[in-house]
Amino acid sequence: MEILGLKKANCKSCHKCIRVCPVKSIEFSGQQAKIIGSECILCGQCVVTCPQNAKVVRSDVRRVKAAMAEGRRVVASLAPSFIVDFPVDGIEEMASMLEKLGFADTQETALGAYLVKSEYERMVREKRQDIILSTCCPSAVRLVQKYYPQLVGCLAPVVSPMEAHARYVKERDPEAFVVFIGPCISKKAEAEDFSHAVDCVLTFEELKAWAQEEKAEPEVRDCDLGGRRSRFFPKPGGIIQSMDREGTGYRYYAVDGPEKCVTALRDIQSGRLHNVFLEMNICEGGCINGPMIRSRQGGVLECQDRVTDYAAPGFPDLPPRRDFRTEYPVPLACAIPAAPVREKVPTPEELAAILEKMGKTSPLDELNCGSCGYPTCREKAKAVFNGKAEVTMCLPYMRERAESLSDKIIGSTPNAILVVGEDLTVQQMNNAACRLFGLERQDAAVHKPVENFLDPVDFIFVLEDGRPIRDRKLWLERQEKFVEETIVYDIENKLLLAIMKDVTAEERENRRAQELRQQTLEVTDRIIQKQMRTVQEIASLLGETTAETKVALTKLRGAVAEEKGHE
Repeated sequence: MEILGLKKANCKSCHKCIRVCPVKSIEFSGQQAKIIGSECILCGQCVVTCPQNAKVVRSDVRRVKAAMAEGRRVVASLAPSFIVDFPVDGIEEMASMLEKLGFADTQETALGAYLVKSEYERMVREKRQDIILSTCCPSAVRLVQKYYPQLVGCLAPVVSPMEAHARYVKERDPEAFVVFIGPCISKKAEAEDFSHAVDCVLTFEELKAWAQEEKAEPEVRDCDLGGRRSRFFPKPGGIIQSMDREGTGYRYYAVDGPEKCVTALRDIQSGRLHNVFLEMNICEGGCINGPMIRSRQGGVLECQDRVTDYAAPGFPDLPPRRDFRTEYPVPLACAIPAAPVREKVPTPEELAAILEKMGKTSPLDELNCGSCGYPTCREKAKAVFNGKAEVTMCLPYMRERAESLSDKIIGSTPNAILVVGEDLTVQQMNNAACRLFGLERQDAAVHKPVENFLDPVDFIFVLEDGRPIRDRKLWLERQEKFVEETIVYDIENKLLLAIMKDVTAEERENRRAQELRQQTLEVTDRIIQKQMRTVQEIASLLGETTAETKVALTKLRGAVAEEKGHE
């Protein structure tokens, strides 16, 4: 599983992760943001910034539990920034909680920090490099590897404090299962790519979730409050603060935050700086503001004070320098290869074609608003060329397109459209409305009372009642026209929208048809009545004739019968 994943259902196309990503290692397509692993420096800014929690950090708690279940001796290497994220006074209290979770031992990564800063001091004394870039922050190292590969030779060929401490633990106990616990996401990648001693990495967030699940809390214990200079590492400039710098001839600089790191690397790239030791930390505020520190015990300044108070008293080293290196020799050298990110570079013609699709046909159209997540329209166009972005991510372009389409629809519709404010004055009307009311221009009605053109009763009803009027037939006496009227109230924008369809021709045709039907009914009634009279007259005549015939036949029968009787 990748270290950083995505909850697709949570991604809402806000482009915020692209905006904060210092290296733009996010591909946006199909309304989804996807992290490009080969380009990502794992700074975690996208995780911290995402308003929908769509970015997911891989959890490795199961791996640690599995090692414990196998009977392995699991040792915690605890980053010194724990002091700002947990309500404890020292590592002894943290060890009590980790012991409840099954850890056999808990040690400070500051011990590895001591080893690393001692090696930095040696490099400075021996002037091994003109420019020395610290290698404690894996995201800063990845930044150099991928985006400034020509400066890889300036990186100190020294392992990080995490790796140094893990090697120290392994030297003493080769079978130990070493788990680094800290505020950093990129440590997971460092353990996979460079480490030979770190078996697993957990973040403070993972540890908290695990402890909450097991209901394991730190116990109040007597803590060693003796100062350790190597505990300064989490603060901005903490590496430099822990080093002996007198008489070295080097200048020491500390930068924190991705923008400052990029600026510093460009300064070094210029070749004008010499004899410089540069401490870099991708997280602004140092490790006490790492992406996996979410519930710090206090504000930024207060957190720096907690680190200072935990590290400062007496300023001794950890452990005493005179015998540590000889008693526990730990190999600290490492090779850091370049891993440059290679993107296709569009030709000026290809770039211009993409800009044109974004509605940027001249430099004046290039607003560089950053709403898409890229600092300039040209950077966005390059991302489109490399398949990392879509044209539709340009907010001004899409807004103009929507407005243009809306204007075309409103302008071309045969229906009259009026926008009326809550004060019952006309705010806007389209061309069809001008024709309906016999106006030459739209501005002849704007900011005029609606009663100048219409009876305002329906508008007042909708405004007060809130319910819309839909497809109501209305006779406009002034215009001598029939319309179907729809009025709705936009509460959010405090506007009334009226749509009027001219149905005069239809209504007149309907009335003519109705009159024709009425005339037809009247004629039919007259014909029926006449027919009924005729039938009645015929019936009457038939009745008289029948009676006379009956009388004659009766007489004839009687006469015949009489004659027969005489015979």
